Amino acid sequence: MWDLLTGSDSQRQSLLAENLVAGQNTLYKWALGLTRSENISQVALAVTQEKLLEAREAIRRQQQRLNIQHQELETFCKNLAQHVDSRFRELNAEIHKIKVSDTADREFNRIVDAWEAKSNYRNLPWVVQVAFLARQVFSGAVASYELESNDKEYFRKWFVDRIVKSPRSEEIPDRDHKTSNNNPFCSLADLLDKTRLDMADNGRTLEFAAALLEVRSVPRERLLNTPLLFTIGTTLELAALPDEARPPKPAHSAIGLCRAHIQHIDKNTDRRQFVETIVHETANDCMAIMATRPDITS
Repeated sequence: MWDLLTGSDSQRQSLLAENLVAGQNTLYKWALGLTRSENISQVALAVTQEKLLEAREAIRRQQQRLNIQHQELETFCKNLAQHVDSRFRELNAEIHKIKVSDTADREFNRIVDAWEAKSNYRNLPWVVQVAFLARQVFSGAVASYELESNDKEYFRKWFVDRIVKSPRSEEIPDRDHKTSNNNPFCSLADLLDKTRLDMADNGRTLEFAAALLEVRSVPRERLLNTPLLFTIGTTLELAALPDEARPPKPAHSAIGLCRAHIQHIDKNTDRRQFVETIVHETANDCMAIMATRPDITS
């Protein structure tokens, strides 16, 4: 009753209500703050996730660029290596070509210079000298040069010019050089008969020349390509026979055998034509022999 009269209970109820309201407001604010913090965290997470995705995409693109650059660099290095290797092979081939050419040139000059200086083949007739000289020149470095370069003109023409213009060839008629009888051609039979007569006094020289130029053991396919060499060799072989077996004109007989069993051969010749034919037949024959030897051509 007292409380009713004094109003104390009413005040307590009012204070309690105010406290409840204040507590509710505080709770509301705390809940609202918590909600806002959660929203901020979600936004932060979303932004972070987006940035991570962007970073991952950037890393992926960078990796792709690096892979492409690596492939391009690898391809460039491979192409560069191939180019350098190819260039080295070309240079080595060029050096080898120069060495082969230089070796052939030096050997050619050494042999022909010695012949022009009368250091070799001094006691042999001109026809035999030319045949031996051509065989010596075109069975070594010069033949290797022709096989590797496929140049069948340079040394052959040089050889012909050197022999034709040499003082050691002056006795043989030639269309480009005047002789005492002004006849640029001569009979092949007469030239070969003179050759064997020049060696008639020295049977050993004749037999030696006939042995080196012999044709009996040469395969027929080679003889078909060397009619002049066949005729020279056959002339010397017939001339080296005993008197009772030797034909009266070995050169004429040899020319007849060549025409009958090998191929046609001119009855007349001159200095240049004779040397050109000897060189052509000898060089081709030597190359055909060397081409069958892998250890020489490789």
